[in-house]
Amino acid sequence: MDFSLDGRGAAETVGVTIVADDDPAVVRVAGRLVFDTLGPLTVAIDALRAASATRLVLDLSGVPICDSSALSLFTRTHRDLTAAGGWLRLAGTRPLVDKVLEVTDLDRLLPRYDAVEAALAP
Repeated sequence: MDFSLDGRGAAETVGVTIVADDDPAVVRVAGRLVFDTLGPLTVAIDALRAASATRLVLDLSGVPICDSSALSLFTRTHRDLTAAGGWLRLAGTRPLVDKVLEVTDLDRLLPRYDAVEAALAP
């Protein structure tokens, strides 16, 4: 499944692709994850949760930066998935995303992996 949103007039877009919709699910994200571009990722996560997915890997290798609204989405998703007995793992995070996670101490809550394959390992 592919989701995209043009930011309703914004100059930026974000692409979201559900690569694997089983459990664990893998979602590939491309573009800046900021307040007005989060829609497609939110829709994808909601669709997977509605399909009872409890384990999710977000492939963020195509995300150069994220803001507090993306961090909030990650945190809510982590909370919901762990409450259901699952997990959220981030894969391929880039330096600025890493820095934001570290500054906010979310790197302690949200496990990061170099690649999707590593995140999928038991």
